[in-house]
Amino acid sequence: MKSLVKEAELYRTQGLLEESKERYLEVLQLIEKNQRFQSNKKAINVIKDRIVGLERDLAEIDQETEAPELSGKVQDLIKNLFSFSQNKDAAEMEGAVALARFGQYERALAEFNSLLDKGTLPLIAAKNVLRCHLALSSTDAAIDQFRKWLSGELLSKKQLRDIRSFLEYVLKRKGIQTKLPEVVGESSQKPKEVGSEGGFLDVCSVKMRLESGPCKGSTKELDVTFQSGNVISLIVSAKDKDLIDSFMPGIRLRGVHFFSSICVFRANGIVSEWTSIKTGPRRGDYVLSITIDRSDKLDIL
Repeated sequence: MKSLVKEAELYRTQGLLEESKERYLEVLQLIEKNQRFQSNKKAINVIKDRIVGLERDLAEIDQETEAPELSGKVQDLIKNLFSFSQNKDAAEMEGAVALARFGQYERALAEFNSLLDKGTLPLIAAKNVLRCHLALSSTDAAIDQFRKWLSGELLSKKQLRDIRSFLEYVLKRKGIQTKLPEVVGESSQKPKEVGSEGGFLDVCSVKMRLESGPCKGSTKELDVTFQSGNVISLIVSAKDKDLIDSFMPGIRLRGVHFFSSICVFRANGIVSEWTSIKTGPRRGDYVLSITIDRSDKLDIL
């Protein structure tokens, strides 16, 4: 029994909760079969308490794994609340990005694909489709999607080259070495487009020195998950709560380095907001939004 208890505790400290529970159940069975130990209520209660505690921990893990999506009505509310632009195309894009920022990647993916099919801001929509796949940890899906676009007519060759550079840079940042197919030739026909895609350079990552909060004085480099114009969103792990406390809304970030697939530039930014992701695969993590200050001069490095 002592050996089983030691083994159970070792499993528990290593996070192997199911195995730990099985060992404690074996101990309990041995106690119940042995008249010598049946009267030791204290030992029996201790073992039972350990089993109950393990069951509670396992239930919490199962609950976190399920992480149900928000209802359709709530998703629609989020989409409408964060569609600020007067321009219909821009407003639809903002709504889709808002869904992604709240961890509703599947719905956001459908929205971005719909915008792409309609020819609404196709370059931005396509990049956000890839961002959704990557946020869902579906690297293969992102690469497969790029290959499908190569054989279709939704995007021009120029747009595809831009998207290829973007995807190649993001994969490299993640340490994924893969050879993406080249974009060859010119478009046989002009793809349908609605509205203008004028806006801001795509930002893939940022590097900044923190001037306040628990992480004051440190330099942090973070990947950008989504972007709408000059507003970028970054996901910060729940393990880095101190980092979130260093980014209180309204804080001005000076001399931030912004990395895109074509250049690096330096500018100031303002922390717009940060929110906790309540559902989906990134539940418990935080989304940090930074507005790049357009009133300042951008220094191309």
